[in-house]
Amino acid sequence: MTRNTMRFLAGSLLFLTPLSALAGPVVDFGFPDLLSHRDEYVSVSEGGTQIPPLREGTGGRLIGPALENFFVVNQTGLSVYLGIGTLTGTLNGVYNPYPVPTAGVGGFQVSAPAPSVAAPVIQQYYWTVDPANPAGAKTCIWRVEVSDVGGSCAAVVYRASYGGAVCVLSFPGIDPTTCELQLVTRIQ
Repeated sequence: MTRNTMRFLAGSLLFLTPLSALAGPVVDFGFPDLLSHRDEYVSVSEGGTQIPPLREGTGGRLIGPALENFFVVNQTGLSVYLGIGTLTGTLNGVYNPYPVPTAGVGGFQVSAPAPSVAAPVIQQYYWTVDPANPAGAKTCIWRVEVSDVGGSCAAVVYRASYGGAVCVLSFPGIDPTTCELQLVTRIQ
């Protein structure tokens, strides 16, 4: 990832918009409803990818609540919209511009609670070109699970796609001490 892209992603934190400002375009279809619209079986639990640490963790320290940043690079040729199936924590807002225009970068941020050994923090969401019919259009579904593993934060991401979408995990990272997470994905 280029230095300019990283600056853009870091700078975009300044442009969080409250979700209430998006009253129309953000539609929550719920993840189970989305899957029920398909004839074939799709699993998001297969092919999980371990998210690498952003730096070495010290382990054994008390981990706490953290910010989670979920970015998307839109390469579909159409605007993409966010749908949230499971949210653990508080949605801080989405990054401008929203909906994410073609060849644009956007995303959202969550203030997540600290995971425990028994209860991971789970975010399940999707990006789609058709918010009225995500199961019938290019859609990428992401499920991110953050866990406490011996006093260090670890995360696994799962993905599934609809409508011929190509869903790519581009730049993931988690801070093993604080659980701060950054996930950059691409939809084509």
